[in-house]
Amino acid sequence: MNRENGALGLAGLPRELEKRKSVLLGELRHRTLWFIRLRWAVPPCIIAGAFISSMIGFEFQFRAVVLTAAAIACYNLALYIVGRSIRGEDQNQRQFIYTLTYTQVALDYGAMFFLVHFTGGAASPLIFFFIFHIMFAAILLPTRWAFFFAGLASAGMIFLASAEYLGLLPHHPLVFRGGAIDLTKHPSHMAVELLFFSTSVFVTAIFSTSIQRMLRKRILKLSQLSETVVSLNDKFESLYQMMQHIGPNKRLDDLLEAMTAELSDVMHVRGTSIKLLSDDGRRLRYEAVYGLGDNFFKGKIIDLTKSSLNRKIIDGQAYVAGNVTEREMFQFGEDLEKARIQSVLFVPMNVENRVIGILGAYCSRSDRFTQNDVDFFKLAAGLVSIALENARAYQAIDDLIKERSWFMLKLAHNLRAPLGAMHSMLEVVRGKYLGDISEKQEEHLRRVDRRVGSMIDIINELLILAKGRTEGGTEMTQEVDLAIIAGRIHRTFQDEAEEKGIRFDVHVSSDLPLIRGNNQALEQMIENLVSNAVKYTFSGGRVTLEMSAENQGKVSIEVKDTGIGIPREEKPKLFTEFFRAANAKDVEEVGTGLGLAIVGEIVDQHGGQIKVESEEGIGTTVRVIIPDHL
Repeated sequence: MNRENGALGLAGLPRELEKRKSVLLGELRHRTLWFIRLRWAVPPCIIAGAFISSMIGFEFQFRAVVLTAAAIACYNLALYIVGRSIRGEDQNQRQFIYTLTYTQVALDYGAMFFLVHFTGGAASPLIFFFIFHIMFAAILLPTRWAFFFAGLASAGMIFLASAEYLGLLPHHPLVFRGGAIDLTKHPSHMAVELLFFSTSVFVTAIFSTSIQRMLRKRILKLSQLSETVVSLNDKFESLYQMMQHIGPNKRLDDLLEAMTAELSDVMHVRGTSIKLLSDDGRRLRYEAVYGLGDNFFKGKIIDLTKSSLNRKIIDGQAYVAGNVTEREMFQFGEDLEKARIQSVLFVPMNVENRVIGILGAYCSRSDRFTQNDVDFFKLAAGLVSIALENARAYQAIDDLIKERSWFMLKLAHNLRAPLGAMHSMLEVVRGKYLGDISEKQEEHLRRVDRRVGSMIDIINELLILAKGRTEGGTEMTQEVDLAIIAGRIHRTFQDEAEEKGIRFDVHVSSDLPLIRGNNQALEQMIENLVSNAVKYTFSGGRVTLEMSAENQGKVSIEVKDTGIGIPREEKPKLFTEFFRAANAKDVEEVGTGLGLAIVGEIVDQHGGQIKVESEEGIGTTVRVIIPDHL
């Protein structure tokens, strides 16, 4: 895979060499173009120097010097045009950049020899300008080229001085105020100067290359450190992302898939796998595999009695193989061979000193994994283990809740029929269809009927709770007009409120949007809130239902009363099943304690939020925020 072969990191020599080449090529490109820009100053400096030298009394081939300066400007223009075609740090341009560098140094050497020849030969003060070119060569080119150009400068000057001394080339002595400086007439002086010159250029080459080697090492070290920081940052980011998966909202399969995908990306490997240990500790099963193709290993089982390698890992040893060749060490070696896997890394997954499985990484490049990779993978294995145990715990809790809800549903169904029959028979007896009854019998029957009615209410609300949980919550597929629900609620509770001497007002804003949800569930939620408000508000009080639009596509449903309020210490239990506040029991002895639990369930199913503000003896405000989902 491309991500594996093209990744940067500290995971192998080939990538190190490639990184080194990239860094050095970038430096070479920068310095080559800098050298071209610097050369623009050379022709004006030569011409200015020639004029100043003439003015103070030096005599030399002025015209030849000016023509040489013009020639330098011309070839630098050509180099500038060619240099502009260099883009980025493409490795394919490496040879082109080197060729351009060699060319400009060679041209500069030719220009220098011309200048030296026309300004006195071996006696020219310009010969030591070769030192600058040797320094540039040390900066721009490999070490050997600095010594090559030092030797070229030395040999070139010896050849030029010898040719002028022997008359093979015309000699142009340097004249200062009528006096000629001519070393051809003093061969011993000329030899000493050439020896000094040769020594100087080679010493310059030695020091320049030494300094440059040191600088290049520093550059590469900084590059490696920068790369290490980036790699560590990626790994920390990956660990952070893995920690985000530790929560109640992840199914086990989704969690394992997310973890293996995250690890494959940050490790830059072909794929990863998670093997989980059976409860009896005798088998390993591949529960998650990422990046290795369809059905690779997935679901296969390893018998630990037949796999010494996996037994060692389960015992706590990390395993790294840089070249997978011993097929007998792997339960499914033929699959590794088919996928062209060369390197593998396995570490145990521990939770509270208990091994629950093995985390594995696979790479198609040999000798892929370093000790840093092993250390990181161990840390990642710990997080995967925690996330896995967390998901299992939430899965178990969810299963228990569903089992309890199923039991409640079955129990409620079985109880509702006989209670309904009992309620009907009581109505027949109380209606005197079976004969007259005394006032005392009537009072007892009334009490029994009230208790039966209360039990039927409890069973109906239990059915609502159990049905919502066993069916995975309400389906939010309907477009709900809350204004219509508000009208029905007003008609339902208006008469009851008037009988109690309570003022009941409903206010719906004109810009209230439609929302997507379950119409019946939302109406039941509002009914429960208004019912509680009316029930626990005394005569002369007030109950208000308000619906309004909120920011970010949300709606607000607020039920406010001036009733008995809720004791401060009992607020945390408000939405738990079968809970009723002490002051509520004083007002109404009979009650299910399930109304607000149902409200909480419906709000959660619609992705909403609920907030309660209450003060005992003053009243209660319940505010529900529901997203519109449209």
